[in-house]
Amino acid sequence: MREPRTTPEPIRLMLLHSLLEALLSLQEVASNSRPESQDWRRMPTYRLGDAADQLNLAASVLAAYMLETGTPESDVRSYLQLSYQKQRSADSEKARQYLDGLLGRNSERTTMSAVASLVDQTPDPTAPDVYGDVEAVLYGLRCAHSEDNLEEAFGHLPASIGRRARRIAEVLAEEYQLQQA
Repeated sequence: MREPRTTPEPIRLMLLHSLLEALLSLQEVASNSRPESQDWRRMPTYRLGDAADQLNLAASVLAAYMLETGTPESDVRSYLQLSYQKQRSADSEKARQYLDGLLGRNSERTTMSAVASLVDQTPDPTAPDVYGDVEAVLYGLRCAHSEDNLEEAFGHLPASIGRRARRIAEVLAEEYQLQQA
């Protein structure tokens, strides 16, 4: 298989799904880290571990895909920063199984085969764009307290995601200014 020049849709959806799962775990960390929380030890520890596992799995699946499509192993190992990230692997059985499910190459149902089924569906124009929301929140949060030029920060995004990201950044910046007043 030849290495594609742009992100294949199953890989893009897997990455966004992984970000969503990690964000949901991180939201629980924030919720259980409030001063009034009685469960500040257990739940944040669980959910931080869940988020780390989700992101490490996504990195491993991406690495497996890159290896399968011809990216040199030395490049993949460098991208994964394996010289100091000991918990990551350039090639793992679990990552290959997820990749197989993601690309529809086996009949066993996995989390990634469920994500892969999204690629084959005709988009529902009335359904919320959850993955677009994930991108908008991440970009909006990043830019809310930065000096970045918003046109440059959001200009490359699809128009609907860019609009949401800009609104998020503006609302957060306004709130911050109100707190400082």
